[in-house]
Amino acid sequence: MADIKKAQEIIEHQIENLKKISETLDSNFEEAVKLIKNVRGNIILVGVGKCEPVASKIASSLRSAGRPAYVLNPQNTAFGEAAAISNKDLLIIISPTGESGEIMHFLPRLRRKSVKVITLTPSPRSSIARASDVVLKIKTPSDATDSLLSLSTSLSALIIGETIVALLLQDVIKKGKMETMLSDAGEPFYTVADLIASRPRNPVAKATMIVKDALFELTSKGLGAISIVDEKEKIIGIITDGDVRRLLQKSEGSLSRLFLTSVDKVMTDNPHRVTPEKTIFEALELMEEMAITVLPIVNNNDEPVGMVHLHDLVQMGLLKKKPIAKKRIKNKK
Repeated sequence: MADIKKAQEIIEHQIENLKKISETLDSNFEEAVKLIKNVRGNIILVGVGKCEPVASKIASSLRSAGRPAYVLNPQNTAFGEAAAISNKDLLIIISPTGESGEIMHFLPRLRRKSVKVITLTPSPRSSIARASDVVLKIKTPSDATDSLLSLSTSLSALIIGETIVALLLQDVIKKGKMETMLSDAGEPFYTVADLIASRPRNPVAKATMIVKDALFELTSKGLGAISIVDEKEKIIGIITDGDVRRLLQKSEGSLSRLFLTSVDKVMTDNPHRVTPEKTIFEALELMEEMAITVLPIVNNNDEPVGMVHLHDLVQMGLLKKKPIAKKRIKNKK
């Protein structure tokens, strides 16, 4: 029980440390986020001592947010590995003391190249901190055990770095540009553009085409629907397999008249659609909300460039198969 009590005390102490870190976020944090958002080149992370694994974790998270990031071992800088860093890059240093000899050996050369530097350290007046553009203060070890483990320092650096990445991810989500990130379920996020690349099928019919010819196109593409376009190639309607079945029932045996009808007379006007930069899950959300199984993909000119089908999403392993609501909602925008 004594060990459990001590362990609880250590954990509670670290929780309090992280709370204090949260309370001390200031304009330096905002400037660091701005630098990372605006970097045009690579993000290079250098972790000193036990902070090196922290640098690796943050670099991995940055890559998941679509940012080119890698870890540079400070010992390798003596062999010229820092020479490839340019003024388009951003250097992030995590140092428990702010006085690493290896880093101070190459940092002045990078400063002469105008490379921006963010430093996470408990010592804002240290040599590395004074040579940096932005300093984010992390926790100082509270005792000898903490110092040997760099526990407070590593945890506070990790939470600050991962918080910045979380802010980047929120921006990416809002812009609909999620590509190689992970969802809460551990599944990859894909955009609608990724679906077009893997399944380049785009059933399209002119509004003046007769139903018979449109059915050949609909069947050949195997997506269960066909986009209807006007003379400017802009989408104006859609015909689905379900629409065809209902039309056949209403025709009461007069198939020849139906087949010779122009598609603009029987299509569903102004269908819901999605653009390529949207995520697959945004497309799925719209399909479920509207109780539809197909969704045209259009470009910025409202021209159809593909078609999303629920079965495609299941086959790609992006989601478990979910039933669409049986109540049909007319496919209007």
